[in-house]
Amino acid sequence: MNVIDNVIGDKYSQLIFDECAKLPWTFVPDISYGSEAKRNVPGFSHSFYLHEEFNNMEPKRIVSDKYDIITPMLLEAFDKANIDVNLNNIFRSRARLTLDRPELSENDRIDNIHVDYKIPHVVLIYYVNTVDGDTLIYENDKIIERVTPKRGRCLLFNGSLKHTSTSPSLGPRIIINNNIR
Repeated sequence: MNVIDNVIGDKYSQLIFDECAKLPWTFVPDISYGSEAKRNVPGFSHSFYLHEEFNNMEPKRIVSDKYDIITPMLLEAFDKANIDVNLNNIFRSRARLTLDRPELSENDRIDNIHVDYKIPHVVLIYYVNTVDGDTLIYENDKIIERVTPKRGRCLLFNGSLKHTSTSPSLGPRIIINNNIR
């Protein structure tokens, strides 16, 4: 597990924030599981990149015209985390926007615990904005790490670890979630 603050500079992080505000978002009934959720945590999603092997809808690659905006951030994160991967190792990259839910108790704001994929991979989460709505990492059903969203922060962890977000109460939470082989 690796948390890297200030993975990119302030001007670039502001650009990513501004561009995320203009993305063509798609509503999803649950930010983690789509229609298979035990409890719905509604939000919005934008696919930057999806390799055709992982596209359940049709066998084609998805590449957003906004993907080039985030690729330098990914390369910086790879360098600062000292991991030997490149952009060809990414098989999914998407932005997620979770709506704030101030009416929920802290316990009720814990979203659906999951793994993104059941294949060996690394998860890289980039936090687009500073807000509550922590990411929780689990091992043996116990929280082993709690990371608070902060603009410019990256979280990298083994994709076999279960994890979840917590719904924010102070404003929308925007992340860029990347899955890397």
